[in-house]
Amino acid sequence: MPRGRSVTFTVEDPLERGLVWPQALNLTFGDGPRTSEGVVTIGETGRASYSIKTSMFPNGVRWVLPTGGGLGYGDFVLPAEMLEALASDLPVITDALTRGAVLVTLWESMLEGRIPAARLRDALIAALPAERDELNVSRQMGYLQSLFWKFTPPQDRAALAPSIEALFRDGLARATTTSLKSAWFSALKNLATTPETIAWLRDVWDRKVEVPGLSLSENDETDLALELALRGTDQAEALLDAQAARIANPDRKARFAFVRPAVSASAATREAKFESFRDVANRRREAWVLEAMGYLHHPLRSEQSRHLVVPALQMVREIRDTGDIFFPKRWADATLGGHRSAEAAADVRAYLDSLPSDYPERLRWVLLASADPLFRAAR
Repeated sequence: MPRGRSVTFTVEDPLERGLVWPQALNLTFGDGPRTSEGVVTIGETGRASYSIKTSMFPNGVRWVLPTGGGLGYGDFVLPAEMLEALASDLPVITDALTRGAVLVTLWESMLEGRIPAARLRDALIAALPAERDELNVSRQMGYLQSLFWKFTPPQDRAALAPSIEALFRDGLARATTTSLKSAWFSALKNLATTPETIAWLRDVWDRKVEVPGLSLSENDETDLALELALRGTDQAEALLDAQAARIANPDRKARFAFVRPAVSASAATREAKFESFRDVANRRREAWVLEAMGYLHHPLRSEQSRHLVVPALQMVREIRDTGDIFFPKRWADATLGGHRSAEAAADVRAYLDSLPSDYPERLRWVLLASADPLFRAAR
């Protein structure tokens, strides 16, 4: 850690081409709530040093944030002890933009394996109750959900779920704006796995319980019904029938009918839904297709849907030829987004290795980009 009077920055080209990216960085130095700022310019040499004014840091500077101003181009590699200091200090950093930059730095460092996912999860759980900036709240909740579903082994989720759900319930109760309440409720709905929270959400859907300060729209209730059915709530089919009867808007009713088989308890029904997408006519409503694919490959169903991963990837070339320009990437994301197992990663790697030499290079990169989170999680 930079306990001395200066810090040095060195640019490296990961592809070893000798390239340098000149840029000016707004630095933030910190030790707990104490922070200071500075600017360093990295020129054509790819190296720069900055002298730290240490007078306001009696215990020394614990961390340096190269993206303290919220901007910076590159993968900023910080020492492990500095990442640990950032994780510990996150709740007490006073500036919202700096906290946001710390969040992104910690997240990207976790993806690169420089800080354990469990350590980042614990840091977010500690910091989230004190966070008041809406953008930072939403980002932290999003990261926590990804950490829970993507970077936590299924056998460990049961022990974590009660504390995270309690955190989200508390945030929902404390939120003072409709937008924040909606964000907390959506996060709780998406993460719920304990019987207690699922039962409470069922009472909300049944309109037996109201969320103070939050009115659920027709879309909100529809999404909640699908999430409850996915989790095997009591009399799920009856709940879905009732939700279908509630929907007044014809287009929303059609969307619900289209997506509904993807949350069925019947594996045969879910597989038939996937097989229907082989017909281009059934892929016309791409947003509906992607929603259904997300449910088919939800983490709660990943073991049952693993055998559908490679067949879905095999369809990407045809999807490119018959759909929107962005549909292949979104299709691959929806297919792989719920998977984290080493077995699923091995299936995808084997498929990528089997692609013929004339396979479109752009599509190969699309598949690699969509598979990247799976490979990281499996690793």
